[in-house]
Amino acid sequence: MVKVDAETGGVAVERYVIGYDIGRAINPMLVKGQIVGGFTQGLGGALMEEFCYSERGDPLAVTFADYLMPTARETPQVEIILTEDYPTDLNPLGIKGAGESGITGVGAAIASAVDAAIGMPGAITALPITPLRLKELLARRG
Repeated sequence: MVKVDAETGGVAVERYVIGYDIGRAINPMLVKGQIVGGFTQGLGGALMEEFCYSERGDPLAVTFADYLMPTARETPQVEIILTEDYPTDLNPLGIKGAGESGITGVGAAIASAVDAAIGMPGAITALPITPLRLKELLARRG
């Protein structure tokens, strides 16, 4: 669930839920930390992080002052549902990887939530959803 500020073009994620079958969670706190870390990386890609270059091919964002990344302020509390219903038979402990579960669907989920919030299904076709891009999209809508 997202909140869109039509005036500023800002997007705030208000609720995000990740469900994942971990196989066997040896350290559930560590697994949840990996998943939240992956989510935060995906959040940056969905709303902020962009590699821009000059006409000569020089990067325009060369410091963290230029290259935006999510901080704790922009990262919502993520709800994580871990299940251990299907341990893998590929190793003796039945464990599976966890970090990728946090990042894989973030961009699409946030884009879909923004589409729903602005009432324009399929409007978001590229990431990141920057305030400038969202304001331009809303202006075209009328």
